[in-house]
Amino acid sequence: MSTSTEHLVEFAATFGKALHDGHFVAAHAMLTPALAGTTSAADLLEEYEVLAEDMGGVTGIGPPAVILEEWPGKGEQDLAMVYIPLEGDMFSEAATVTVAESGSGLCVAGIEWGRP
Repeated sequence: MSTSTEHLVEFAATFGKALHDGHFVAAHAMLTPALAGTTSAADLLEEYEVLAEDMGGVTGIGPPAVILEEWPGKGEQDLAMVYIPLEGDMFSEAATVTVAESGSGLCVAGIEWGRP
C-alpha cells in the first residue's frame, strides 16, 4: 500500500485531536495491537496530562509534520515518524508518533512524549 505524506499527516492530526479533545479511548483504538496491549487508554490520559501540566496546559494542536521516513530500528510495517506539536500559552511540547501500516489501515506503533 502506498501511503502519501498527506495521508500520514492527516492520520497523526486525528490522533492528536483525539488526545486534545479527551477522547483517549478513541486514541487508544488507533494503536497497533502490540502497543495497545502495553498501553491503556488510561495510560494515554496520564502521559498527556503529565506533559500538559509540565507546559502549563495545552491550548491546541499544531499542524503535524513527517520528520523521518527512514531510521535505525524501523519496523517492517513502520512508515514514518510524525511530529505533533502541542501548543500552550507558556510553552509548547510535542508527541512524536510512529505511524505504521496494518491490514486494517494506519495505526500508531509508538509514541514519544515531549520534544525530541
